[in-house]
Amino acid sequence: MSPPYSVDVLSDPGLPSRMLSKVLIETDSGGAEGKYRLIHNKRQIPLRTDGTLDLDTVRGWTHKDEADLLVIITEIPRRAGRRPKLVGLHFTERLAIISLPALGWLGLHDKLRRVIFDSLDALVEQRSPEIGKARMRFGTVHEQHSETGRSAYIASPWWRPGRISMVLGMVRTNEPLAAVPKLSSVLAAATGTAAFGIFYSSIWEMADSSPPWRLWLITGCALVLIVLWLLFANRLWERAHQWGSLEESAMYNVATVATLGLAVAVLYLGLFLSIFLTGLIVIDPGFMAQTMGAEASLQNYVDIAWLAASLGTVAGAVGSNFDSERAVRDLTNGRRQAQRYWQREKERDERS
Repeated sequence: MSPPYSVDVLSDPGLPSRMLSKVLIETDSGGAEGKYRLIHNKRQIPLRTDGTLDLDTVRGWTHKDEADLLVIITEIPRRAGRRPKLVGLHFTERLAIISLPALGWLGLHDKLRRVIFDSLDALVEQRSPEIGKARMRFGTVHEQHSETGRSAYIASPWWRPGRISMVLGMVRTNEPLAAVPKLSSVLAAATGTAAFGIFYSSIWEMADSSPPWRLWLITGCALVLIVLWLLFANRLWERAHQWGSLEESAMYNVATVATLGLAVAVLYLGLFLSIFLTGLIVIDPGFMAQTMGAEASLQNYVDIAWLAASLGTVAGAVGSNFDSERAVRDLTNGRRQAQRYWQREKERDERS
């Protein structure tokens, strides 16, 4: 085996594939070392019934290409004990497995690029990546022996900060901002209800008499209520027996709640802005001052939009849902991970 080395890179659909595409663009433009020729295959990595990656199926996909090296980039959070496992290196098989969520939220593209090429260097040179560890600051290198021969893995040196970073990485792979357009029916229902706040003077008076802490409290209750509705109406809460431990299921549930919370917060902000701008256009300041018995100010428009958006979220959005079942299936790590089992069973049935 001599350079340039042919590398099969399999990545899960979604964020892993998009991050890898950026790395490939840099490689093609000469930004990365030229001794590797990366061949990208976007495939959802299947799982065995015990929750481990189905590497036998993956090897079957790559044998036709006869590549020198194999890299798997998955959105599945992997752990070594209590610590997040960032990379697994299998020297005999010339295989590197990279868990994207373990790389965290910030600087993901740069981290992934360094991880890929330092892992490839380690596999080619048949050594543990001590130099790479210092340069990438991934974590701690651990040597081990497996059934397939010598291997090593890189894990976070601190389990609690590493776990927080992994959960943030899981939220990012869920792509909460991409979920907002899939909530158009929720936005439509909330907007329809919130619009009444523009036309009813009782809402104006209520908003004017409410102190900021009360408006914040109403907003918080509204957001929590819609998140809980979406969570339980779509059965997105993971039970401990699904993932083997309470700690594991808690990690998935925190990521799911954070994903829904961010998506709903963005939706609420859009609703607030639309009501605020509509109020500025529709409600004449003189008429508002006459109705409320006091001079109208910009703060009055803000408070009206604030209260109306909160009431619209509660009254209109609860009972609404995502636009399609597919949007729910692709929303969280847990749902997408369940699809890997279904994919494996489907392929097994097709072969039989």
